[in-house]
Amino acid sequence: MIAPEYDTAYPFDKTNQIALVSNKNEFNKEVNPLTGEEEPVLDYYFINTSNHKISLLAENFPDSIFTFENQQELQFNYQDSSNYFKILFQNKLYLVSKKGKQLSSGFDNISESKAKGYFETEKYAEFNKEIIRTKGLVDSTGLEVIKCKYHTVAINTEDSTIYCCSAVYNSKSNDDVYNYKGKLIYSNKNHIEFSSKTIHVLKRYEPNESFVIENSVTNNSYDMDGNLFVYLKKNKALVINKDNWFIIDILTKKRQKIDKDEYFQNLYRMIEY
Repeated sequence: MIAPEYDTAYPFDKTNQIALVSNKNEFNKEVNPLTGEEEPVLDYYFINTSNHKISLLAENFPDSIFTFENQQELQFNYQDSSNYFKILFQNKLYLVSKKGKQLSSGFDNISESKAKGYFETEKYAEFNKEIIRTKGLVDSTGLEVIKCKYHTVAINTEDSTIYCCSAVYNSKSNDDVYNYKGKLIYSNKNHIEFSSKTIHVLKRYEPNESFVIENSVTNNSYDMDGNLFVYLKKNKALVINKDNWFIIDILTKKRQKIDKDEYFQNLYRMIEY
């Protein structure tokens, strides 16, 4: 299928589209920390079944690159049945489709989100001697749906919305809600705990912890005391207010008080079985 020309060849992935191969670079050597001897550095390539090398256009490089170093930690990354994989270049990860299309610029981390075809991106920066992580989102077409600037990026797969918290670098801009195409559909100065296309749950901390539920269709809102809000499904949420636990329908406001001990017992049984 491919004539012998590589020093090392790893298997093709489960979709039979991409393989990782490498050659020794006799002009680039490094000292082996165990033996103390100089050894050639390996140049890695990702190839398709026609032996065409996959290339990247990286930041601050005028031309495409197809030779990569230090891909050992990614030698299993590409081998699954996904249609996407990652390439490491100069300590940045790039998302690439197995058809060879580059889908992102370089990030410190890229991971699959809970929404199919969407990938969470991360950038790391040092601020006041601490590592600050900002997050964004790209999709499988290569569109940067959410700029990598938020503290958290959460996806409501039930309603195809993305809500983002902006609390980074000891400052606070508005929290934002986007649709799956990256169009801003809602913004608020308060923290957005949860959002759909029409219902937005805002967290307030003063004078005490509470939530505001806004309906952007009817322009109505109501307040609800609580320390913790956990969205379940179909407009139902678990709200914890000190020792009081209840399930609420955030559309109708109907509440059902629950016994927390019984709740945990049922949860334990679910996990056990």
